[in-house]
Amino acid sequence: MDIIPVPLTDQQKPIDTIRTRTCFILDKRLDEDTLRSALDNLVRNHWRKLGARLVLRSKDKLLEYHLPKAFDDDYRLFNWSSSEDEKPFKELTSLLDVSAEEGVSLLPPFNKIDGLFTPSNWPTSREDEAPDAPLLYVHLALSSDATVVVTSLPHAVADQYGLSNIMKAWLGLADGRDPPPMVGSDDDPLPKSKPYAEFPKQEVFRKGHMRVRRKGEFFFLVLGFIPDLIVHQKETPHIVFFPRPLIRSLVEQHSNTLREKYGPDVRISEGDIITGILTKVRAYPPTCWRCPADLQAVNLRGRHANLSDGERDGFIHNGLYYSSARFRIDASTPLSEIAYRNRQAINEVLNDKEIDIAMAVTREMVQRKQPSHICEPFDRSYSLSNWCGAWKALDFSSAINAEKERPAAKLLVLGQSFLGNKPHRYHSSVMCKTDEGFYCDFSAPCKAVERMHEYLAKDPLLKDF
Repeated sequence: MDIIPVPLTDQQKPIDTIRTRTCFILDKRLDEDTLRSALDNLVRNHWRKLGARLVLRSKDKLLEYHLPKAFDDDYRLFNWSSSEDEKPFKELTSLLDVSAEEGVSLLPPFNKIDGLFTPSNWPTSREDEAPDAPLLYVHLALSSDATVVVTSLPHAVADQYGLSNIMKAWLGLADGRDPPPMVGSDDDPLPKSKPYAEFPKQEVFRKGHMRVRRKGEFFFLVLGFIPDLIVHQKETPHIVFFPRPLIRSLVEQHSNTLREKYGPDVRISEGDIITGILTKVRAYPPTCWRCPADLQAVNLRGRHANLSDGERDGFIHNGLYYSSARFRIDASTPLSEIAYRNRQAINEVLNDKEIDIAMAVTREMVQRKQPSHICEPFDRSYSLSNWCGAWKALDFSSAINAEKERPAAKLLVLGQSFLGNKPHRYHSSVMCKTDEGFYCDFSAPCKAVERMHEYLAKDPLLKDF
Protein backbone atom coordinates (compact mmCIF):
# COMPACT_ATOMS: atom_id res chain seq x y z
CA MET A 1 0.00 0.00 0.00
CA ASP A 2 1.34 3.41 -0.99
CA ILE A 3 0.54 6.23 1.44
CA ILE A 4 0.44 9.62 -0.31
CA PRO A 5 -0.24 12.77 1.74
CA VAL A 6 -2.97 14.99 0.34
CA PRO A 7 -1.45 18.43 -0.37
CA LEU A 8 -2.48 21.03 2.19
CA THR A 9 -3.87 23.20 -0.62
CA ASP A 10 -6.44 20.43 -1.24
CA GLN A 11 -7.55 20.38 2.40
CA GLN A 12 -8.95 23.86 2.91
CA LYS A 13 -12.12 23.90 4.98
CA PRO A 14 -14.80 23.17 3.83
CA ILE A 15 -13.21 21.77 0.63
CA ASP A 16 -12.01 18.74 2.60
CA THR A 17 -15.59 17.50 3.14
CA ILE A 18 -17.33 18.57 -0.11
CA ARG A 19 -18.25 16.17 -2.89
CA THR A 20 -18.69 17.99 -6.20
CA ARG A 21 -21.68 16.80 -8.24
CA THR A 22 -21.57 17.45 -12.00
CA CYS A 23 -24.04 16.63 -14.80
CA PHE A 24 -22.83 16.45 -18.40
CA ILE A 25 -25.96 16.71 -20.55
CA LEU A 26 -25.61 15.65 -24.20
CA ASP A 27 -28.01 15.44 -27.13
CA LYS A 28 -26.51 12.16 -28.37
CA ARG A 29 -26.71 8.62 -27.03
CA LEU A 30 -23.33 7.42 -25.74
CA ASP A 31 -22.07 3.85 -25.67
CA GLU A 32 -21.88 2.54 -22.10
CA ASP A 33 -19.38 -0.25 -22.79
CA THR A 34 -16.98 2.15 -24.49
CA LEU A 35 -17.12 4.61 -21.60
CA ARG A 36 -16.81 2.05 -18.83
CA SER A 37 -13.91 0.25 -20.49
CA ALA A 38 -12.04 3.52 -21.08
CA LEU A 39 -12.53 4.65 -17.47
CA ASP A 40 -11.29 1.30 -16.18
CA ASN A 41 -8.22 1.65 -18.40
CA LEU A 42 -7.57 5.20 -17.15
CA VAL A 43 -7.68 4.28 -13.46
CA ARG A 44 -6.07 0.84 -13.71
CA ASN A 45 -3.21 1.64 -16.07
CA HIS A 46 -2.63 5.40 -16.24
CA TRP A 47 -3.90 7.69 -13.48
CA ARG A 48 -3.87 5.06 -10.72
CA LYS A 49 -4.28 7.65 -7.98
CA LEU A 50 -7.96 7.92 -8.97
CA GLY A 51 -8.39 4.39 -7.60
CA ALA A 52 -7.08 5.30 -4.15
CA ARG A 53 -9.08 5.86 -0.97
CA LEU A 54 -9.11 9.06 1.09
CA VAL A 55 -8.28 8.34 4.72
CA LEU A 56 -8.18 10.70 7.70
CA ARG A 57 -4.86 10.45 9.51
CA SER A 58 -5.43 9.87 13.23
CA LYS A 59 -2.45 11.88 14.52
CA ASP A 60 -3.36 15.25 12.96
CA LYS A 61 -6.74 14.69 11.20
CA LEU A 62 -5.25 15.46 7.78
CA LEU A 63 -6.09 13.46 4.67
CA GLU A 64 -3.92 10.98 2.82
CA TYR A 65 -4.39 8.67 -0.15
CA HIS A 66 -4.16 4.92 0.39
CA LEU A 67 -3.28 3.41 -2.97
CA PRO A 68 -2.81 -0.36 -3.44
CA LYS A 69 0.42 -1.29 -5.20
CA ALA A 70 -1.71 -3.53 -7.43
CA PHE A 71 -5.49 -3.56 -7.90
CA ASP A 72 -7.08 -6.92 -7.06
CA ASP A 73 -9.82 -8.23 -9.33
CA ASP A 74 -12.51 -7.51 -6.71
CA TYR A 75 -11.21 -4.01 -5.88
CA ARG A 76 -13.66 -1.22 -6.77
CA LEU A 77 -11.81 1.30 -8.92
CA PHE A 78 -14.91 3.51 -9.10
CA ASN A 79 -18.65 3.31 -8.51
CA TRP A 80 -20.54 2.74 -11.77
CA SER A 81 -24.28 2.59 -12.44
CA SER A 82 -26.58 3.22 -15.38
CA SER A 83 -30.26 3.58 -16.23
CA GLU A 84 -32.45 3.97 -19.30
CA ASP A 85 -35.71 5.91 -19.11
CA GLU A 86 -37.24 8.49 -21.46
CA LYS A 87 -39.38 10.21 -18.80
CA PRO A 88 -36.69 12.23 -16.95
CA PHE A 89 -35.31 13.50 -20.26
CA LYS A 90 -38.72 14.86 -21.24
CA GLU A 91 -38.97 16.61 -17.88
CA LEU A 92 -35.43 17.94 -18.27
CA THR A 93 -36.34 19.55 -21.61
CA SER A 94 -39.22 21.45 -20.04
CA LEU A 95 -37.17 22.52 -16.99
CA LEU A 96 -34.35 23.97 -19.09
CA ASP A 97 -36.47 25.66 -21.74
CA VAL A 98 -34.94 29.10 -22.42
CA SER A 99 -35.07 31.77 -25.10
CA ALA A 100 -32.28 34.28 -25.68
CA GLU A 101 -34.80 36.78 -27.07
CA GLU A 102 -36.78 36.76 -23.82
CA GLY A 103 -33.80 37.83 -21.72
CA VAL A 104 -32.73 36.54 -18.31
CA SER A 105 -34.52 33.38 -17.14
CA LEU A 106 -34.86 31.96 -13.63
CA LEU A 107 -34.84 28.18 -14.03
CA PRO A 108 -35.41 25.47 -11.41
CA PRO A 109 -32.46 24.85 -9.05
CA PHE A 110 -29.67 22.39 -9.76
CA ASN A 111 -30.91 19.85 -7.23
CA LYS A 112 -34.13 19.54 -9.26
CA ILE A 113 -32.09 18.62 -12.37
CA ASP A 114 -29.70 16.44 -10.41
CA GLY A 115 -32.59 14.58 -8.77
CA LEU A 116 -33.89 13.41 -12.13
CA PHE A 117 -30.82 11.27 -12.80
CA THR A 118 -28.58 10.77 -9.75
CA PRO A 119 -28.98 7.59 -7.68
CA SER A 120 -30.55 8.40 -4.32
CA ASN A 121 -27.96 6.38 -2.41
CA TRP A 122 -25.00 8.49 -3.51
CA PRO A 123 -23.16 10.35 -0.73
CA THR A 124 -23.81 14.10 -0.72
CA SER A 125 -20.55 14.85 1.11
CA ARG A 126 -17.50 12.95 2.31
CA GLU A 127 -19.15 12.67 5.72
CA ASP A 128 -21.92 10.54 4.14
CA GLU A 129 -19.55 8.09 2.44
CA ALA A 130 -19.62 4.41 3.23
CA PRO A 131 -16.39 2.84 4.52
CA ASP A 132 -13.92 2.15 1.71
CA ALA A 133 -15.86 4.38 -0.69
CA PRO A 134 -14.14 4.94 -4.05
CA LEU A 135 -13.23 8.48 -5.05
CA LEU A 136 -15.16 8.60 -8.30
CA TYR A 137 -18.88 7.89 -8.72
CA VAL A 138 -20.33 7.77 -12.23
CA HIS A 139 -23.93 7.30 -13.35
CA LEU A 140 -24.91 7.03 -17.01
CA ALA A 141 -28.54 7.99 -17.73
CA LEU A 142 -29.56 7.02 -21.27
CA SER A 143 -32.45 7.72 -23.59
CA SER A 144 -32.90 6.92 -27.27
CA ASP A 145 -31.20 10.14 -28.38
CA ALA A 146 -29.59 11.74 -25.32
CA THR A 147 -27.31 11.02 -22.37
CA VAL A 148 -26.58 12.51 -18.97
CA VAL A 149 -23.25 11.58 -17.39
CA VAL A 150 -23.34 12.34 -13.66
CA THR A 151 -20.12 12.37 -11.64
CA SER A 152 -19.37 12.81 -7.95
CA LEU A 153 -15.80 13.45 -6.81
CA PRO A 154 -14.34 14.79 -3.54
CA HIS A 155 -13.33 18.44 -3.86
CA ALA A 156 -10.16 17.45 -2.00
CA VAL A 157 -9.20 15.43 -5.10
CA ALA A 158 -10.05 17.89 -7.88
CA ASP A 159 -11.57 21.23 -8.71
CA GLN A 160 -13.71 21.55 -11.85
CA TYR A 161 -10.68 22.19 -14.05
CA GLY A 162 -9.22 19.00 -12.64
CA LEU A 163 -12.43 17.12 -13.37
CA SER A 164 -12.25 18.44 -16.91
CA ASN A 165 -8.77 16.94 -17.28
CA ILE A 166 -10.09 13.62 -15.97
CA MET A 167 -12.90 13.72 -18.52
CA LYS A 168 -10.50 14.58 -21.36
CA ALA A 169 -8.14 11.75 -20.39
CA TRP A 170 -11.07 9.32 -20.12
CA LEU A 171 -12.61 10.31 -23.46
CA GLY A 172 -9.18 10.32 -25.10
CA LEU A 173 -8.71 6.67 -24.14
CA ALA A 174 -12.13 5.94 -25.63
CA ASP A 175 -10.64 7.31 -28.87
CA GLY A 176 -7.40 5.32 -28.52
CA ARG A 177 -5.21 8.19 -27.22
CA ASP A 178 -3.12 7.78 -24.06
CA PRO A 179 -3.39 10.58 -21.47
CA PRO A 180 -0.40 12.69 -20.40
CA PRO A 181 1.45 11.66 -17.23
CA MET A 182 -0.39 12.74 -14.09
CA VAL A 183 1.20 15.85 -12.56
CA GLY A 184 1.34 15.68 -8.77
CA SER A 185 0.71 11.95 -8.55
CA ASP A 186 2.90 11.67 -5.45
CA ASP A 187 3.91 15.25 -4.59
CA ASP A 188 2.60 18.83 -4.46
CA PRO A 189 3.54 20.79 -7.62
CA LEU A 190 1.99 24.07 -6.50
CA PRO A 191 4.31 27.03 -5.77
CA LYS A 192 6.27 26.90 -2.52
CA SER A 193 9.27 29.25 -2.53
CA LYS A 194 9.61 29.39 1.27
CA PRO A 195 7.74 28.59 4.48
CA TYR A 196 4.99 30.90 5.72
CA ALA A 197 7.09 32.09 8.68
CA GLU A 198 9.76 33.50 6.35
CA PHE A 199 7.40 35.92 4.60
CA PRO A 200 7.30 39.50 5.93
CA LYS A 201 4.16 39.98 8.03
CA GLN A 202 2.92 42.84 5.83
CA GLU A 203 2.82 40.45 2.84
CA VAL A 204 0.85 37.61 4.44
CA PHE A 205 -1.33 39.57 6.89
CA ARG A 206 -3.35 42.02 4.79
CA LYS A 207 -6.83 43.33 5.43
CA GLY A 208 -9.30 42.11 2.84
CA HIS A 209 -7.07 39.22 1.72
CA MET A 210 -6.85 35.60 2.79
CA ARG A 211 -4.85 35.61 6.01
CA VAL A 212 -4.22 33.58 9.14
CA ARG A 213 -6.68 34.73 11.80
CA ARG A 214 -5.95 35.85 15.32
CA LYS A 215 -7.27 33.76 18.18
CA GLY A 216 -11.02 34.32 18.59
CA GLU A 217 -11.30 36.46 15.45
CA PHE A 218 -13.45 33.97 13.55
CA PHE A 219 -16.28 34.52 16.05
CA PHE A 220 -16.51 38.19 15.04
CA LEU A 221 -16.34 37.24 11.37
CA VAL A 222 -19.42 35.05 11.80
CA LEU A 223 -21.26 37.89 13.57
CA GLY A 224 -21.33 39.88 10.33
CA PHE A 225 -23.59 37.25 8.77
CA ILE A 226 -25.97 36.77 11.72
CA PRO A 227 -28.38 39.70 11.03
CA ASP A 228 -28.96 38.56 7.45
CA LEU A 229 -29.51 34.94 8.51
CA ILE A 230 -31.93 35.95 11.28
CA VAL A 231 -33.99 38.49 9.32
CA HIS A 232 -34.00 36.45 6.09
CA GLN A 233 -33.92 32.86 7.27
CA LYS A 234 -35.15 31.23 4.06
CA GLU A 235 -33.49 31.37 0.67
CA THR A 236 -34.54 30.34 -2.82
CA PRO A 237 -32.10 28.67 -5.23
CA HIS A 238 -32.28 28.96 -9.00
CA ILE A 239 -30.28 28.30 -12.12
CA VAL A 240 -30.04 31.76 -13.71
CA PHE A 241 -29.70 31.85 -17.49
CA PHE A 242 -28.08 34.89 -19.14
CA PRO A 243 -28.30 35.03 -22.98
CA ARG A 244 -24.92 35.62 -24.64
CA PRO A 245 -26.13 38.55 -26.79
CA LEU A 246 -27.39 40.26 -23.64
CA ILE A 247 -24.09 39.86 -21.79
CA ARG A 248 -22.11 41.03 -24.83
CA SER A 249 -24.24 44.17 -25.08
CA LEU A 250 -23.79 44.88 -21.36
CA VAL A 251 -20.02 44.47 -21.67
CA GLU A 252 -19.97 47.02 -24.48
CA GLN A 253 -22.31 49.42 -22.69
CA HIS A 254 -20.46 49.39 -19.37
CA SER A 255 -17.01 49.35 -20.98
CA ASN A 256 -17.85 52.68 -22.58
CA THR A 257 -18.99 54.05 -19.22
CA LEU A 258 -15.80 52.91 -17.51
CA ARG A 259 -13.50 54.28 -20.22
CA GLU A 260 -15.07 57.69 -19.79
CA LYS A 261 -14.36 57.49 -16.06
CA TYR A 262 -11.04 55.61 -15.84
CA GLY A 263 -9.41 55.94 -19.25
CA PRO A 264 -9.21 54.12 -22.60
CA ASP A 265 -7.31 51.05 -21.37
CA VAL A 266 -10.12 49.69 -19.18
CA ARG A 267 -11.12 46.12 -20.03
CA ILE A 268 -13.91 44.05 -18.46
CA SER A 269 -15.06 40.56 -19.39
CA GLU A 270 -18.36 38.76 -19.68
CA GLY A 271 -17.56 37.10 -16.35
CA ASP A 272 -17.08 40.51 -14.71
CA ILE A 273 -20.53 41.60 -15.86
CA ILE A 274 -22.16 38.40 -14.56
CA THR A 275 -20.31 38.83 -11.25
CA GLY A 276 -21.61 42.39 -11.06
CA ILE A 277 -25.22 41.39 -11.75
CA LEU A 278 -25.30 38.59 -9.17
CA THR A 279 -23.48 40.69 -6.57
CA LYS A 280 -25.90 43.57 -7.08
CA VAL A 281 -28.87 41.24 -6.65
CA ARG A 282 -27.36 39.89 -3.44
CA ALA A 283 -27.07 43.43 -2.07
CA TYR A 284 -30.84 43.31 -1.57
CA PRO A 285 -32.39 43.21 1.00
CA PRO A 286 -29.85 45.70 2.43
CA THR A 287 -29.40 44.09 5.85
CA CYS A 288 -26.10 45.29 7.28
CA TRP A 289 -24.16 45.31 4.01
CA ARG A 290 -21.12 46.95 5.54
CA CYS A 291 -18.01 46.40 3.39
CA PRO A 292 -18.55 43.12 1.58
CA ALA A 293 -15.62 41.33 0.03
CA ASP A 294 -16.46 40.43 -3.57
CA LEU A 295 -14.38 37.29 -4.10
CA GLN A 296 -13.42 35.59 -7.36
CA ALA A 297 -11.76 32.19 -7.77
CA VAL A 298 -8.67 32.50 -10.01
CA ASN A 299 -7.23 29.51 -11.87
CA LEU A 300 -3.50 28.84 -11.37
CA ARG A 301 -3.17 26.73 -14.51
CA GLY A 302 -1.15 28.49 -17.16
CA ARG A 303 -0.27 31.32 -14.75
CA HIS A 304 2.70 29.71 -13.01
CA ALA A 305 5.70 27.81 -14.37
CA ASN A 306 4.81 24.72 -12.31
CA LEU A 307 1.50 24.47 -14.19
CA SER A 308 2.53 25.73 -17.60
CA ASP A 309 0.79 24.69 -20.81
CA GLY A 310 2.90 21.54 -20.97
CA GLU A 311 1.91 20.43 -17.46
CA ARG A 312 -1.64 21.65 -16.95
CA ASP A 313 -3.42 18.82 -18.82
CA GLY A 314 -2.04 16.25 -16.39
CA PHE A 315 -2.92 18.16 -13.21
CA ILE A 316 -6.26 17.26 -11.59
CA HIS A 317 -5.95 18.70 -8.08
CA ASN A 318 -7.11 22.08 -6.76
CA GLY A 319 -5.32 24.89 -8.57
CA LEU A 320 -7.31 27.89 -7.36
CA TYR A 321 -6.61 31.00 -5.35
CA TYR A 322 -8.71 34.12 -4.82
CA SER A 323 -8.92 37.80 -5.62
CA SER A 324 -10.78 40.11 -3.26
CA ALA A 325 -12.47 43.44 -4.02
CA ARG A 326 -13.56 45.00 -0.72
CA PHE A 327 -15.77 48.07 -1.04
CA ARG A 328 -19.15 49.37 0.05
CA ILE A 329 -22.02 48.15 -2.09
CA ASP A 330 -25.79 48.37 -2.14
CA ALA A 331 -28.56 48.06 -4.71
CA SER A 332 -27.73 51.54 -6.07
CA THR A 333 -24.06 50.75 -6.80
CA PRO A 334 -23.57 50.89 -10.61
CA LEU A 335 -23.11 47.53 -12.30
CA SER A 336 -20.14 48.97 -14.18
CA GLU A 337 -18.38 49.82 -10.91
CA ILE A 338 -18.81 46.32 -9.45
CA ALA A 339 -17.51 44.75 -12.68
CA TYR A 340 -14.55 47.16 -12.74
CA ARG A 341 -13.58 46.55 -9.10
CA ASN A 342 -13.80 42.81 -9.69
CA ARG A 343 -11.50 43.01 -12.74
CA GLN A 344 -9.00 45.23 -10.92
CA ALA A 345 -8.85 42.78 -8.01
CA ILE A 346 -8.18 39.87 -10.38
CA ASN A 347 -5.47 41.78 -12.26
CA GLU A 348 -3.70 42.58 -8.99
CA VAL A 349 -3.16 38.90 -8.13
CA LEU A 350 -2.01 37.70 -11.58
CA ASN A 351 1.69 37.49 -10.72
CA ASP A 352 4.05 34.93 -9.21
CA LYS A 353 4.51 36.83 -5.96
CA GLU A 354 0.78 36.94 -5.17
CA ILE A 355 0.40 33.28 -6.14
CA ASP A 356 3.27 32.31 -3.83
CA ILE A 357 1.81 34.29 -0.94
CA ALA A 358 -1.66 32.79 -1.47
CA MET A 359 -0.30 29.23 -1.43
CA ALA A 360 1.77 29.88 1.72
CA VAL A 361 -1.19 31.40 3.57
CA THR A 362 -3.48 28.58 2.46
CA ARG A 363 -1.11 25.90 3.76
CA GLU A 364 -0.67 27.70 7.09
CA MET A 365 -4.43 28.07 7.58
CA VAL A 366 -4.96 24.35 6.92
CA GLN A 367 -2.28 23.43 9.44
CA ARG A 368 -4.01 25.66 12.00
CA LYS A 369 -7.44 24.16 11.13
CA GLN A 370 -8.79 27.56 10.07
CA PRO A 371 -11.48 27.89 7.37
CA SER A 372 -10.13 29.57 4.25
CA HIS A 373 -12.73 32.33 4.25
CA ILE A 374 -11.80 35.83 3.07
CA CYS A 375 -13.81 38.24 5.17
CA GLU A 376 -13.11 40.84 7.83
CA PRO A 377 -14.92 40.84 11.21
CA PHE A 378 -18.48 42.24 10.96
CA ASP A 379 -18.23 42.43 7.14
CA ARG A 380 -19.97 40.16 4.65
CA SER A 381 -18.50 38.24 1.73
CA TYR A 382 -19.87 37.10 -1.61
CA SER A 383 -17.83 34.79 -3.81
CA LEU A 384 -18.14 33.58 -7.35
CA SER A 385 -16.36 30.86 -9.32
CA ASN A 386 -16.42 30.53 -13.09
CA TRP A 387 -16.18 27.03 -14.59
CA CYS A 388 -16.76 27.99 -18.23
CA GLY A 389 -13.12 27.60 -19.24
CA ALA A 390 -12.99 24.07 -17.86
CA TRP A 391 -15.27 22.60 -20.50
CA LYS A 392 -13.56 23.98 -23.60
CA ALA A 393 -12.48 21.23 -26.01
CA LEU A 394 -14.39 18.56 -24.06
CA ASP A 395 -15.37 16.15 -26.85
CA PHE A 396 -17.63 13.13 -26.30
CA SER A 397 -17.68 12.08 -29.98
CA SER A 398 -15.46 9.03 -29.32
CA ALA A 399 -18.24 7.54 -27.16
CA ILE A 400 -21.24 8.37 -29.34
CA ASN A 401 -23.27 5.27 -30.14
CA ALA A 402 -23.21 5.46 -33.95
CA GLU A 403 -22.09 3.01 -36.61
CA LYS A 404 -20.62 5.52 -39.09
CA GLU A 405 -20.42 9.26 -38.55
CA ARG A 406 -19.99 10.63 -35.05
CA PRO A 407 -21.12 14.25 -35.11
CA ALA A 408 -20.13 16.40 -32.16
CA ALA A 409 -22.59 16.32 -29.29
CA LYS A 410 -24.16 19.50 -27.97
CA LEU A 411 -23.02 19.80 -24.35
CA LEU A 412 -24.45 21.50 -21.27
CA VAL A 413 -22.64 21.16 -17.92
CA LEU A 414 -24.42 21.82 -14.62
CA GLY A 415 -23.08 21.17 -11.16
CA GLN A 416 -22.69 22.15 -7.55
CA SER A 417 -19.81 22.17 -5.11
CA PHE A 418 -20.89 23.14 -1.61
CA LEU A 419 -22.23 21.58 1.58
CA GLY A 420 -25.98 21.19 1.30
CA ASN A 421 -26.62 21.96 4.97
CA LYS A 422 -24.94 25.39 4.78
CA PRO A 423 -26.35 28.72 3.51
CA HIS A 424 -25.90 28.88 -0.24
CA ARG A 425 -26.62 32.59 -0.69
CA TYR A 426 -23.02 33.75 -0.23
CA HIS A 427 -21.59 31.88 -3.20
CA SER A 428 -22.52 31.52 -6.86
CA SER A 429 -20.90 29.78 -9.79
CA VAL A 430 -21.03 30.28 -13.54
CA MET A 431 -21.42 26.61 -14.39
CA CYS A 432 -21.28 26.63 -18.16
CA LYS A 433 -21.29 28.75 -21.31
CA THR A 434 -23.09 27.43 -24.39
CA ASP A 435 -23.83 29.02 -27.76
CA GLU A 436 -27.08 30.28 -26.23
CA GLY A 437 -25.77 31.72 -22.98
CA PHE A 438 -24.49 31.30 -19.43
CA TYR A 439 -25.95 29.01 -16.77
CA CYS A 440 -25.32 30.13 -13.18
CA ASP A 441 -25.95 28.41 -9.85
CA PHE A 442 -27.47 31.06 -7.58
CA SER A 443 -29.37 31.43 -4.33
CA ALA A 444 -30.69 34.44 -2.42
CA PRO A 445 -33.14 35.28 0.38
CA CYS A 446 -36.74 34.83 -0.71
CA LYS A 447 -37.37 38.60 -0.72
CA ALA A 448 -34.45 39.19 -3.08
CA VAL A 449 -35.67 36.48 -5.45
CA GLU A 450 -39.20 37.92 -5.39
CA ARG A 451 -37.76 41.28 -6.35
CA MET A 452 -35.77 39.61 -9.15
CA HIS A 453 -38.99 38.16 -10.60
CA GLU A 454 -40.69 41.56 -10.39
CA TYR A 455 -37.78 43.36 -12.00
CA LEU A 456 -37.30 40.84 -14.81
CA ALA A 457 -40.99 41.04 -15.67
CA LYS A 458 -40.41 44.74 -16.48
CA ASP A 459 -36.81 44.69 -17.76
CA PRO A 460 -35.74 41.17 -18.87
CA LEU A 461 -32.87 42.59 -20.95
CA LEU A 462 -31.48 44.58 -17.98
CA LYS A 463 -31.47 47.84 -19.94
CA ASP A 464 -31.90 49.92 -16.77
CA PHE A 465 -30.27 47.57 -14.23
